[in-house]
Amino acid sequence: MFKKLLPFLILAIILRIIIAGFVLHPDIRGHNLASYFISQQNEWLTFYDHLNKLPRTDKLVNLYTDGLLVYPPLAYFTHAIFMKLTFPFVSHDTFWQLIYDMGSLTKNKDLFVLLVTLKLPYLIADIISLFVLNKILDTKNQFWGSIIWLFNPITLYSAYMIGQFDIYITMFIFLSVLAISKKKTVLSGIFMGLASLYKPFPLFLLPLLGENTKDKIKAVTVGVGTYILGILPFVLTSPGFKNYALFATQTDKLTYAKIMVSGSQYLPLFYVGLALIYWLNFYKPKLLTPSMWLISPLLLFYSVTHFHPQWFTWSAGLLTLIAVTKRKSVLPVLVLVVLYFLIILTFEPSLNFGLFGINFNFFDWLNPRFPADQFVSILRAILAATSLAVLIPL
Repeated sequence: MFKKLLPFLILAIILRIIIAGFVLHPDIRGHNLASYFISQQNEWLTFYDHLNKLPRTDKLVNLYTDGLLVYPPLAYFTHAIFMKLTFPFVSHDTFWQLIYDMGSLTKNKDLFVLLVTLKLPYLIADIISLFVLNKILDTKNQFWGSIIWLFNPITLYSAYMIGQFDIYITMFIFLSVLAISKKKTVLSGIFMGLASLYKPFPLFLLPLLGENTKDKIKAVTVGVGTYILGILPFVLTSPGFKNYALFATQTDKLTYAKIMVSGSQYLPLFYVGLALIYWLNFYKPKLLTPSMWLISPLLLFYSVTHFHPQWFTWSAGLLTLIAVTKRKSVLPVLVLVVLYFLIILTFEPSLNFGLFGINFNFFDWLNPRFPADQFVSILRAILAATSLAVLIPL
């Protein structure tokens, strides 16, 4: 199978390198500024506080504010490990030009190499995910599963275009699925806990690991324990972590979609749906495959929140598994991906046309012709319904 796949693998890697080197989004700066503090200034436990300690007139403070670093520590340590190895081989002037004045980089001949180097961690996670995917799939599905993964537009967009690290969450979810398929519940929980050290949402998936109460308790205990151990040094020593990263401001999105039951109390739709998923999984664990159970809270989340584009990456691996192993789900999975990119077109231009230097705002163009918010709302409604179609045992 490897010989058959090799030409596609080479083509996919070349495609990733080209996209990584030519497409730039400003969000890449924050991750790598933190990794610079860690890898080049040895601020292993204090990097969250670096900006807060600078003079208020410092250019970094004015550009980024004290609350730049809002993610759990593994998000930054992953980049720092790679930067420790690669920083001597890139243009330091270009790196600081990226940090301080990104708009002046258009004619910088060293930019391509710098961007490829900064996005190299995502390629490593991508290849590991491909390897784990083939460990999960049976022999007859490995080739097409690999092709779908290699050319899936979700990770090409989120990792190599907008430079987001969410592909590591996907990788650890893959590893968790592999572990649970081998009845290694504790290991599966550890992998999910590691995923949560990039962004905490995978903690919601822990109760879905294992087929009995004992296994679920093990998974939740070791997963939450892994997360706590990962953040504990920063909780104890870093005011910046506690102020800006421990309780991310995006968590309020979970309760935005609601049904009011009194003047001040409400039913948050995400938690209603999540509790229902937990109960169904507890009493009917065989109703869905492990991949379908794990993607259920993700699809619920996308259906009731105004999600950030990179968050959809968390589902990329599971959607691949579902499309390959449950052929009747291919069409709804494909529709989900199309809806995802249509919604992205309505975001601010730096997330779509601006990535290619095109000054065009689709939302503003559409609004005089058709109410743009209504258009996006219809797309979100279809996405919610299609999410159910992916999960319904057909």
